[in-house]
Amino acid sequence: MDQVTEHAVIVGNGPAPSSQLLAGLLVDKPLLLCADGGANTLHRLGHCPAVVVGDLDSVDESLRQTWPTSKWVRVDADDTGTDLQKVLRYAEAVGIKRAVLLGVTGGRTDHTLWNLTLLSAFAAQLDLCILDDDCLIRRIPESICFAAPVGLTLSLCPLSGDATGITTKGLRWPLTDEALTPGQRDGISNEVTASPVEIQVGQGELLLVIQRQGAGRDLALIRATAKQKDQG
Repeated sequence: MDQVTEHAVIVGNGPAPSSQLLAGLLVDKPLLLCADGGANTLHRLGHCPAVVVGDLDSVDESLRQTWPTSKWVRVDADDTGTDLQKVLRYAEAVGIKRAVLLGVTGGRTDHTLWNLTLLSAFAAQLDLCILDDDCLIRRIPESICFAAPVGLTLSLCPLSGDATGITTKGLRWPLTDEALTPGQRDGISNEVTASPVEIQVGQGELLLVIQRQGAGRDLALIRATAKQKDQG
C-alpha cells in the first residue's frame, strides 16, 4: 500500500451509493477501503480499492484476478464483530484518522442501527461520518461549530437514551440547556438560519443528521463538521 494518507473512504456491503457521490469523495484522494462485499459494489461502480477487509465470504472471488494490486486482509468469521468493525480496526491500525462510510445504511435495518452505534464506539480512535445519497450522519462531541448554508435542513437525534444539556445557535428552533429523549422529544427537521451553527451537548450520545442538497457540498460539510481538533 503506497498511498500515505490519514483519511479514508470505506465502502460497506449495503445499498450502493451513486457513482456521483463516490466520485465526489475521491477528489481528495483518500485511502479506498472495502468491508468484504463492499468490493462488489466498488467493482460495479468502476473503482478499485487499496484494501479489502473481512472474512471474504461475500466478495466475488473473480475480483482477486481483476484487482491484482489490491490487498486482501482475511479476518476469520466470529461472533465478536461485523466486517465493518474489522475494516475500521484495520483503518485505525494503519494510521487513518478520519473516514467516510458508504454503503452502510438502508436495506437491512438491523445493520443500519448497528452501524450507527459504531460512530460512538470508534469515536476516540476515528473521526467518522456516514454518507448516503440522502444525508450525512455524524456523532456530535461535546461541542461543534461549523459553517452551513442558510436553509439547510438538519436533525439532532439521540442515539442511546437521553441527550441532555443541549444548546444550539443558528437554528430556526434553538435549544437552551435542554434535553432530547427518544420517543418523547426529538430534534427532527430543524433549519439553519445563521452560520456558523453551534451545538453543545452536556451528556449523552447525539447524532447530527444533515440532509444533502446536491453534489459538491459533501466534502465541504464533512470538513466543516469534523472534530474541532482537526480544524484550522
